[in-house]
Amino acid sequence: MLINYIALFVYVLILFLIGIVASRRIKNISDFYVGGKKIGYWAVAFSARATGESGWLLIGLTGMGAIAGLSAYWVVVGEVLGVAISWFLMAKKFKRKSDSYDALTIPDYLESHFKTNTHFLRGLAASILSVFVIIYVSTQIDATGIAFESLMDMNYYMGAILGFLIVLAYIFIGGFVAVVWSDLFQGLLMFFGLVLLPIVAIFNMDLGSGIISELRHIDPSLVDIWGGSDDVWMNVFKM
Repeated sequence: MLINYIALFVYVLILFLIGIVASRRIKNISDFYVGGKKIGYWAVAFSARATGESGWLLIGLTGMGAIAGLSAYWVVVGEVLGVAISWFLMAKKFKRKSDSYDALTIPDYLESHFKTNTHFLRGLAASILSVFVIIYVSTQIDATGIAFESLMDMNYYMGAILGFLIVLAYIFIGGFVAVVWSDLFQGLLMFFGLVLLPIVAIFNMDLGSGIISELRHIDPSLVDIWGGSDDVWMNVFKM
């Protein structure tokens, strides 16, 4: 347990150092919100994916895989397709247009693109973003509480609050630059963890007649890529 607390302390210390260093680059509102649009694309890419595939991937999807089996891979297919479309078909065009409008946020972009004379579209976009960001952040706080509870034997609510305060602190200090740099750091940890964990698990498993055979022995539906339920809608929702 002591090693877990040491690892947590080092992890939090690195995040705060990132926030402090990033704060030195904050000169104006553009720097705080979008890093002055001068951050390298590799760092932004890692940040986007570390944010997009954080708690739900490491905890949620792995749990879904344990329950649903191979049909959980459809989530991966949908995720890869969605990210590919946004990166290769939308990102460059959106970047050029947002630069031409000098837009910092989505509401800025929409208001400039549609040339509205009122702030209705800005207010609507901000309201929609607020709702879904609150939902998303809530799930991440939930995952943080679960992680602290399982790894540190900490009270779930205390872990959730602690994780929220840590993130809030370094974002407040360093803005978007701190978010990107910290996500780059966390994204690399996630990448190596996701690569190494299956390797370690396989070497520590008693494979017997093979993974697929063992899963089929536990429950035949686990090896059905289309889901194994007699209810069609249940299979659809599982995928």
